[in-house]
Amino acid sequence: MVSQVMRYADLKARGVVNNRATLSRWIKTHGFPPGFLLGPNSRGWYAHDIECWLSDRSAGDDFQQGPSS
Repeated sequence: MVSQVMRYADLKARGVVNNRATLSRWIKTHGFPPGFLLGPNSRGWYAHDIECWLSDRSAGDDFQQGPSS
């Protein structure tokens, strides 16, 4: 089975995150998957890891996304 790799633009297009500062904060303090380096300036995430993180949040975690900027 081949896992789909998502980039920052994919996360933003799906409405997962609005900006890179929020993404960095979520990685540091909210357990968002750190992903992996694709190159010197590129990071990717497995879609399955993102889906698991999102489902954990909707399952009653006290994490709340702030208002959209």
